[in-house]
Amino acid sequence: MRKIYATLLAAMISVGAFAQQDAMYSMYMFNGLFLNPAYAGSHEVISTVAIYRHQWAGFDGAPRTFNASIHAPFKRDQYALGATIMNDRLGLTNMFSVTPSFSYRIKVKKSRICLGVQAGFTYYQQRNSEAVLPDQFTTDQLFSVNQNLPLFNVGFGIYVYGKRYFIGASVPHLIPNSLNGKFSLAAAGEQVAKQYNHFLLTAGYVFGKDAAIVKVKPTFLMKYVQGNRRNLPQFDFNLNFLFIDRLWVGAGWRLGGDYQRWRGESIIGMIEAKITPQFRVGYAYDATLSRTNPYQSGTHEIMLGYDFSYNKKRFVTPRYVKYF
Repeated sequence: MRKIYATLLAAMISVGAFAQQDAMYSMYMFNGLFLNPAYAGSHEVISTVAIYRHQWAGFDGAPRTFNASIHAPFKRDQYALGATIMNDRLGLTNMFSVTPSFSYRIKVKKSRICLGVQAGFTYYQQRNSEAVLPDQFTTDQLFSVNQNLPLFNVGFGIYVYGKRYFIGASVPHLIPNSLNGKFSLAAAGEQVAKQYNHFLLTAGYVFGKDAAIVKVKPTFLMKYVQGNRRNLPQFDFNLNFLFIDRLWVGAGWRLGGDYQRWRGESIIGMIEAKITPQFRVGYAYDATLSRTNPYQSGTHEIMLGYDFSYNKKRFVTPRYVKYF
């Protein structure tokens, strides 16, 4: 049973509702299907990735997220399918979602323009009875009733990429589902907890010749949550170095804010190693810059990825490199 006190519970619910209603990932550049359904098929083979993220380690009830995805193009390359599975735990809430996606791919010279759609199901649980409360709250009936809520949503995106670059824009969910205890749509301006629209923009480029020992990859992610006037867009700026086409080492900076005031949220360090041409592992650490820093030990993120080469012609050399 988790020891969640009322003040911490209220603070974490506020953070979950506004700052990061959707789970965030530091290694977003290697987890594109979670952000954008049009990413499906972009590895040109059957590609899988799994990420586990433990945010704010040391806080009781801090966010813990597991995400796994698989995607692949059809043999004709014009279409691609994918799916993600996610379990996100924050305090007393738990959300499990399954999201299939479809991408229509148009080849333009050495690039592809991809249009994607997704339709997902989320099972939302509020485990109020697991709260351990101060004496003055033990008789509160709110904490004696658990809540289960099925939610359906749809999203879309566009993703353009070549060998060395990508740019994408997406809205992962369009339906403002209410979280007020029943499956319903929240009316405009209604003051209840609901799923807000998230607008995402990503981009990246790899600098360096094919034979270069070191290549440089800057990437960028912007996330904006619609419907909350306090929030400013959140930005992730990352710079990675690729050594001998095998090892990524990089750093990032997350910037966000509210009430028209920007602030740094965290500094990120990450590493990804290609163990074989198909198998890769990664780790990221976020050092928090907020006032909670003395009370928690940062955020840990672990990634495993594997590409199934069902068509050997797709791997041009044994040291096949997929930059994104």
